[in-house]
Amino acid sequence: MEVSGKRRDPDLNKGSDDTTVYCQPCEEEGKRSVAQGFCQTCQEYMCDPCIMAHKKFKVSRNHIMLSKDKMPSFYPSTKQSDLGVTEYCKTHPNEMIKFYCPTHSDLGCSDCVVIGHRTCKVDYIADVSKDFTNEREFRELEPSIKRAEDLLSGCISKVKELFDEVKHKSKDEIDRLRKFRAEINTYLDRREKELLGNIQKMKTEDESALTELKTDCELAKCGLEATRTELTSVDVSVNQRYVTARRAQKELREIHNKMEKMAGRMKAARKYRFVEDADTKRLLGSKMGLGTLNMAGELGRNRMLNYYYLPIS
Repeated sequence: MEVSGKRRDPDLNKGSDDTTVYCQPCEEEGKRSVAQGFCQTCQEYMCDPCIMAHKKFKVSRNHIMLSKDKMPSFYPSTKQSDLGVTEYCKTHPNEMIKFYCPTHSDLGCSDCVVIGHRTCKVDYIADVSKDFTNEREFRELEPSIKRAEDLLSGCISKVKELFDEVKHKSKDEIDRLRKFRAEINTYLDRREKELLGNIQKMKTEDESALTELKTDCELAKCGLEATRTELTSVDVSVNQRYVTARRAQKELREIHNKMEKMAGRMKAARKYRFVEDADTKRLLGSKMGLGTLNMAGELGRNRMLNYYYLPIS
């Protein structure tokens, strides 16, 4: 493993030191308790009571607390922010980031270098950081970030515009759909009214014809009843009975003729039924009734394309 400008890491061998570490909050109160854990967020060693109190309060209950077997082996007399150190390694939480691998663009601790970068030429951050911050690459980084921020701000603005466009487009298409649905409802209401009117008209006409037929039958029946009464009456003379009989014969012939016509009128009573429209029936079985959504293209794709490429110097 080749390390560019690397000095020996002073912390590599400290894990073997038999050093008792004490609770820092207790020391500030003049007490002395053996540390049982390390708060990586606060950069403090703590005893069990302090750890329990630390987890109790909302402001600190989500802090990263390392157990005794994983806490750093060295005893910092000051907080991390007061030292010229970096931050703890995400892969090895009890180690500090001290190296950078240009080949893989990776930052890591001593363990990371040993495990994953044995053949790489790595930089020791403490040796190269000062020179790097004075170089052009570092000076151009902030303007590049600013340009990327500006591009992203433009992208965010464009997304907001597209949000408004999507909202208005949705409203317009919903309005069109509901307008078409209202037209269909109006059409169906009109056709229903027409059909109901036709049914009512035929019902009225048929009822009128049947009422007239019933009246004719009732009048003929009443006439026959009167004739029969007169024929059987003892108060009627023989001559009058003869006259009534001859008149009755003529009436019976007329009634028979009327009854034949009445039978024809009864046979002529209309038979009708509602027949479903075939096109409407097919519409009810269609999965695309009312219409479909025609996708003309991806909304705003071309307008957004340029924002996906952020030039970095």
